[in-house]
Amino acid sequence: MVGNGEYEDQNSSNASSFWECREYHRTVKRVDAAYKLCNELCLMIQERAELEKAYSSNLKKWSSRWLSFLDSGLEYGSGSSPWKGLCKEAEAVSNAHQNVRNILIDDIQTGVKQWQKEHFHKSSLPPQTLKETKQFEQDFELAQKQWSKRLKKVHTTKKEYYQACKTERSLQVQVRNAKSDPSGTAEQLKKTQEKLAKAEKDVYRTRDAYKMALADLNTESSRYVEEMTK
Repeated sequence: MVGNGEYEDQNSSNASSFWECREYHRTVKRVDAAYKLCNELCLMIQERAELEKAYSSNLKKWSSRWLSFLDSGLEYGSGSSPWKGLCKEAEAVSNAHQNVRNILIDDIQTGVKQWQKEHFHKSSLPPQTLKETKQFEQDFELAQKQWSKRLKKVHTTKKEYYQACKTERSLQVQVRNAKSDPSGTAEQLKKTQEKLAKAEKDVYRTRDAYKMALADLNTESSRYVEEMTK
């Protein structure tokens, strides 16, 4: 499984963390990016190889042309030797650039294509997607399954706890107001106090549930990190 949480966090400061649920997609996209980069690298090598081939071919034509001119007999004596040497040097440079072209195509480009073929496999049915991408998505989803379940419980219990606290504070205000309200009855005050007592119990209950959910999530952390970084 691919993935480096620290890298994601450092390079995606404005985005969600790699560790958050279903935020592994940026990491998975690296698979598709790597496949495309192989294609671009092969294209770049191909273009460079064509430049080398063209330069080699032009040098060879240039050398052949001026050697033929030398054979015409217009130049002879001391001038023919450096003339011929310059043409021979051009042929040597031409051969060197042809060798560069051959290495680029036969060794480097072929090697990149072979590596790409070994590491990436497209599905047979359209739309053709990389099998590795799908596999990584499935692996990450499985790794996050239990964590996601526990995290959802944390969010739920947190919301319930905060709501219970809000209700408690509201009823505390109502009780204070009822005590200072001369028009209020003892029965009304009693009912409000009973509601407050229930709200206080709800605060304790929801707080315990929230703390338990957090503890449960923490016990899952080490396994979660291990599974996400395999």
